[in-house]
Amino acid sequence: MPPLIFEIADEPLNVPALAASLANRTAGALASFEGWVRDHNDGRQVDGLDYEVFKPLAQSEGDAILEEARQKFQVTAIRAVHRHGMLAIGDCAVWVGVIASHRDEAFRACRYVIDEVKHRLPIWKKEHYRDGTAEWVNCQHPGAAHAHHHTQDHAPAFAEADMYARQMRLPEIGAAGQAKLKAAKVLIVGAGGLGSPAALMLAAAGVGKIGIAEFDLLEASNLHRQILYAAADVGQPKAALAADRLRALNPFIQVETHKARVDAETLPALFAAYDIVLDCTDNFTAKYLLADSAILFGKPLVQASIHRFEGQLLTIDPASDGGCLRCLWPEPPPDGMIGNCAEVGVLGVVPGLFGTLQASEALKIILGLPGALDRHLLIMDALTLATRRIARRKDADCALCGDRPTIHALSRPTAQPFELAADDLTAGMLTDFRIVDLREPEERADYPLPQAIQWPFSGFDPANPPFDSSAPVLLVCGGGVRSLAGARALRARGLNEVYSLVGGAKAFAQLGRQAAE
Repeated sequence: MPPLIFEIADEPLNVPALAASLANRTAGALASFEGWVRDHNDGRQVDGLDYEVFKPLAQSEGDAILEEARQKFQVTAIRAVHRHGMLAIGDCAVWVGVIASHRDEAFRACRYVIDEVKHRLPIWKKEHYRDGTAEWVNCQHPGAAHAHHHTQDHAPAFAEADMYARQMRLPEIGAAGQAKLKAAKVLIVGAGGLGSPAALMLAAAGVGKIGIAEFDLLEASNLHRQILYAAADVGQPKAALAADRLRALNPFIQVETHKARVDAETLPALFAAYDIVLDCTDNFTAKYLLADSAILFGKPLVQASIHRFEGQLLTIDPASDGGCLRCLWPEPPPDGMIGNCAEVGVLGVVPGLFGTLQASEALKIILGLPGALDRHLLIMDALTLATRRIARRKDADCALCGDRPTIHALSRPTAQPFELAADDLTAGMLTDFRIVDLREPEERADYPLPQAIQWPFSGFDPANPPFDSSAPVLLVCGGGVRSLAGARALRARGLNEVYSLVGGAKAFAQLGRQAAE
């Protein structure tokens, strides 16, 4: 027989036959474990058990456990069998047998296999009691936990099913639904105000693989709404911080980080690696790229947007007749027309609400629950709690998903000739420019520019600039969006020596630090 066999059995186990199958004259020891169904648990009388198993994932994980045991211990062969379905009192629920040259290796390998099976396999147990009730319970008694070696950084002292016991009581979820969550792969683009609650809720629900696409560092101004992080984390990469937090919350899931910007180059591979994508970004360039990707690559996208006290939510599903983002708005608004959170402000609870709703939408898709927003747009005002649910339908003339689409690939935006990147400048070159700060007064504290002319974008009028054209002008805003819109408008008025700084005030501050060094 093969040296490693893991099985899920629908029929009662024949323990003598299992032990006999491991007979080997060259081995000196056989260690086995038998787990039986007993007639009581925690003071309650039990009539029987019902095991639910997600077989494809259980089989692959069981095979991996046996291979790990073979590599860790000097064993000759291992066989493990776990039951599925209804079991009576006294039935054998799980059997593990190990043969090795010496008893110590056989004992240790057997203990390792049964502990890993109990901790890692997607197997759920429902106890049926003599009073006629039934309840999903932990597959391992808490007192039986002991130290063992997981690949996770946060090894728990409880079984995975403990985390999900309350949601598994819902008949719409149960063990089968929990197994679907375990097998699901969700990518979250943007680990900020929307991405933080979305990631936490998906991790807590037991989504098996969560990807975090985020390239930014944590700033103090993020903390009031980005609940993944702590004050001591300021200045550190958000992707790594988010991954650590999610693994600490649920050590049974896989978390991957993607630190590159999402663009036409990186999105094809990202969409290929996940089942569902959550758009938690805060700019229209990224939102249209992600929305186009959902249609082009055939994956559902759950998209939320926030503006001050209001938010909106929709799901773009290529399989639905609800259409795409371009069916609603064929082109993104001009740069600078609508500010992001840094520019116009946001009440922290608003992205918290909508990020949680994004997680809810993703869970409905995974579980096949009704009510997904693939044919509607939801708008909510957090001040009045007024909501609007607007029907959506595919536009036959849509350039992306219509009858005669003209968009067949992701756009690759090119830099405008009047955009300057920090890499293109030196601190000495800045003395040649007249610096104009387009930020609002409340934005200037993070990166002060005392040498700049203050011209808040809220009062921007290209016909009446607060400077003359005797010197080149460099416009600076929070991130480079409003300054680009301003430069475009001023050049249209004949001011051809006006430029926009890519990256905004943060990039300008970096230039200042380089000069000081």
